[in-house]
Amino acid sequence: MTTDTTGSGMADLLADLHTRISFDQPAYVELTRLLTLDGRVQFRHAVAALTEFERAVLHRTLGDETLRLRRPDSSPSAPTDLLIGQSAQGRLTLRHPDTSGPAALAVLPLPDAVAEEITEEVLGWQLAECAEQARLDALLGRWQAAGVLPERVRQVADWVDRVETVLIYIGDQVFSRSDAKTNTLLRDGLLDRLANTPLDAWNSAERLFVAAAHLLFTAGRSIRFEEFNGRQLSATGLRDWLLDRWRRYAHATGTPLPDDLVARPAPTLAEEVAALAREVDRSDWIRFRRIRATAFSKHEALAELHRPDRTQQFLPEQVRRFAHRALGVALDAGLPGEKGVARTTEAILRQPGDAGAGLAHLLAVIVHSAVVELDADYAMSSAVRDPNRLAPAPQDPLREVLRLRKPDFFCCVLPHPRLAEHDLGRMLWLVAQRMQYNRWHFAPGNFDRTDVPRQRHYFFPPTLPDLAEFSDLWHGGHVAARVRYAIRAPGAPLWREPLSVGGNEFRGCFDIRAVRMHGRPFDRADLATAIRYSGLVDALWRTVVRCAADGVVAPVVTTFDRAWYERRGWAEVSGPRWT
Repeated sequence: MTTDTTGSGMADLLADLHTRISFDQPAYVELTRLLTLDGRVQFRHAVAALTEFERAVLHRTLGDETLRLRRPDSSPSAPTDLLIGQSAQGRLTLRHPDTSGPAALAVLPLPDAVAEEITEEVLGWQLAECAEQARLDALLGRWQAAGVLPERVRQVADWVDRVETVLIYIGDQVFSRSDAKTNTLLRDGLLDRLANTPLDAWNSAERLFVAAAHLLFTAGRSIRFEEFNGRQLSATGLRDWLLDRWRRYAHATGTPLPDDLVARPAPTLAEEVAALAREVDRSDWIRFRRIRATAFSKHEALAELHRPDRTQQFLPEQVRRFAHRALGVALDAGLPGEKGVARTTEAILRQPGDAGAGLAHLLAVIVHSAVVELDADYAMSSAVRDPNRLAPAPQDPLREVLRLRKPDFFCCVLPHPRLAEHDLGRMLWLVAQRMQYNRWHFAPGNFDRTDVPRQRHYFFPPTLPDLAEFSDLWHGGHVAARVRYAIRAPGAPLWREPLSVGGNEFRGCFDIRAVRMHGRPFDRADLATAIRYSGLVDALWRTVVRCAADGVVAPVVTTFDRAWYERRGWAEVSGPRWT
């Protein structure tokens, strides 16, 4: 049975796991418990962090009722015995006593015959890996011969800096940029060293990482790195991943599989995967990500979701009542949701007075309706306060965007009505501040890298909806906000045109997010609901931008600041004026 760690992080979870190691149970029981973090990580995902050797050892122990772990203070009695450890990031290690690694938690005695079987099993993989690695080494060799290898490495360093977390294992070596107590790529200088070191001085893991990073970026920018977070990256695994993406995208788009698919070079596969992904975004399927925060894994999945199912077929009743009571606008109950929001937004812009406050009210009603329908503990939507600031200046598309600061963005965070009487102001304001920062951080990521000053840090904006679990194990803000399960639908979505403000095009500039602090995880039905509510927010902002282009003064949203949260403005949303 898992132990509830709500409000604690990974360090506390690991400490608890390690104090409860049993030396009386079969070894595979304890190894599985450590591997899966006591059931928090699915077995198949947890196994992906193991080396091929470690995986073979684990498979060989499964079901063996005779093998028992020994206490670490008992010296290994045979060269085949293995030390069991666990890194600060939660990766289980099974290593020989003469190798370095995390402190030993236990010893796994392996009979000689079992060790021989494992060696034989791993040999086939090693031979295939060497052959595939040679192809990637040849790619690096061509870059070195052309004199571009150092620049290729510097490109990888920049790409790594555009995503929140990279945590990739190649054998026992860690390639990371993360909040999980490890940053080997940038802070520890690994990529800087490689950029100034001849290729023949690199080890095999370093050669693989640089080549793989370029192929993954080709297949879909830096977010593809996150597909391998918490996992082993290998040359054969990279090829398998490219082929798997190719087949899945082909299935979604009705593209025939070519006879020579498996023989195609990896760079060709990466380019084709990127092209097919764009076709998926135009199909009746969506791409989304399943985020397993225990290891920062962000695995892309596909789901069939026809276009009509991505929009609200009817205007939510709460929005319709708000339009009538606050604006005097009567909207038909059968009006499609996005049309109803567009008409309500137009009415707000025509009303005398503070149109920014009216927009804030409308957005809050949408978020409130979403938190209730999703049965979340709280939900939110964030954006820029003044949409005019996203427009290009003469001769300089980025000038105003680069002048934006965190207070120039807002986040409307609302609890479920069942929590409205709780003292949540401080927590909601902390969440809102984090989302303000994220929105500021994403804005330049919509532009070409060469247009953004080197000193302006940014992440690529989110473009795929996602479902996340156990987000309260690492990020300090998520721990404080008790983000156990989360769901996000960013906008503008990939199946629509970007939000264009005066010619500047944006994705990831607004969203719908929701959080459950406990209970059941969000599922794909919830994801479809979040996507439909994000469509309502999309209708709001597109209407504001369209009206501004027609000469209507775009309003500035001043609500959702610290004072609003401190005076419990969020509690008013459940009042009669709103609902």
